[in-house]
Amino acid sequence: MSKRSGRRAKLLFAAAGLLLVACLSLVLAQRQRRAGNAPGHAPARNSKIITLAAGGDLQKAINAAQYGDEIVLAAGASYIGTFTLPSKPADPSGRFITVRGSASPAQLPAAGTRISPSHAPLLPKLLAPGQGQSALRTLAGAHHFRFIGIEFATRDFSTAAYELVTLGDYGAAQDSAEEIPHHLVFDRCYLHALDNQSLKRGISLNSASTDIVNSYLSGFKVVGQEAQAILGWNGPGPFRIVNNYLEAAGENLMFGGSSASVPGLVPSDIEVRGNHLSKPLAWRE
Repeated sequence: MSKRSGRRAKLLFAAAGLLLVACLSLVLAQRQRRAGNAPGHAPARNSKIITLAAGGDLQKAINAAQYGDEIVLAAGASYIGTFTLPSKPADPSGRFITVRGSASPAQLPAAGTRISPSHAPLLPKLLAPGQGQSALRTLAGAHHFRFIGIEFATRDFSTAAYELVTLGDYGAAQDSAEEIPHHLVFDRCYLHALDNQSLKRGISLNSASTDIVNSYLSGFKVVGQEAQAILGWNGPGPFRIVNNYLEAAGENLMFGGSSASVPGLVPSDIEVRGNHLSKPLAWRE
């Protein structure tokens, strides 16, 4: 091989290496944008950790938080809703506001592992207050909120609620694409009815770009009506429903069943993978 050919080969090899590094960097950046700040790690520069003791004002903390911040709730403490996710100005970096518990990451399932009811003593609890209200809801256009290791339930057995988490809306409250909440994540969360309680739904999924992963949704049943762990009809997706336990007497997971209020909307780009769908025989009479 001539010197000129050798130099050309070295240059081509170096260029291929640079291209490979650039591709890997792009993939890593995309994953980081999707995941945001990992729990148990310090938030990004210019971000802060907001620690909220039992009885603290979670709504005030949510309203004050900026993208990249983490709101840390006391493990095992109860916070009575309804809590509302507001719409904030977009963050160019695509960071999330994260709500998580104070338990150490070593005490909870590792990332990518499904949570179970046995972890409940370590989880902060967001509770529906009654009068048919959910524990958590969104305002039009709310975006980039993430919940990690949070329990959702009702205040007590007699609390009336239709669902525990309301993402998005329908009718005149959400009849345009601009009003749809988006980029919402529920990771290793525990949503459930109380023993022998009637509760129609875990999550109304009328949002966009929403992940429900590694979570446990159980006990959704009601006499005379259909009940669902997750139901969506007025959100476009994409949706990731991955590695969850979904328990409901009607439909465990359903899209459709009602007309969308946003013209031309059809829920799509839906990934459903690795879930355990269950209907306990004890419910059958």
